[in-house]
Amino acid sequence: MGVLSFITRLLGLGRRFSGTPEQYLAMVQYMAKKNNAEYTAEELLQWGEVMQKVMKVNLEPYQDFRDLAENGTPDLSMIEKVDGKVKEMEQRRDLKQAIYGPDADLGDDDVMKSNDEGAVFARKMVKDLSQHVRFPDEEERKLDDL
Repeated sequence: MGVLSFITRLLGLGRRFSGTPEQYLAMVQYMAKKNNAEYTAEELLQWGEVMQKVMKVNLEPYQDFRDLAENGTPDLSMIEKVDGKVKEMEQRRDLKQAIYGPDADLGDDDVMKSNDEGAVFARKMVKDLSQHVRFPDEEERKLDDL
């Protein structure tokens, strides 16, 4: 299963997070780290709140994301799988570009161009997140093209 299909399955249709609160915490930490390797506690809280604006998350028994971040233990099992799939996809992309050049057709490994259900879902979600998150300028330009 591709990484995007895995994420789509985890989030489900209608963007409802189907994992545990602890898995959600791990996912938010992963996303915050991808955005800024040295993210602060405040940035983590912002990511958690923003993600809840674009998907439904059941945080019970925690009161809110702050309570989860302060008292929960992240369940990294899902993120380890996702990270492995992301690295595998990046390696395939790098290999294709090394063989065929920087403008090589990356097929379904190019999330920005793929018609794969997971890629379309990911683009829509990132576009929705862009209403609440400031991405680096280069990434903002890519989002404008969506």
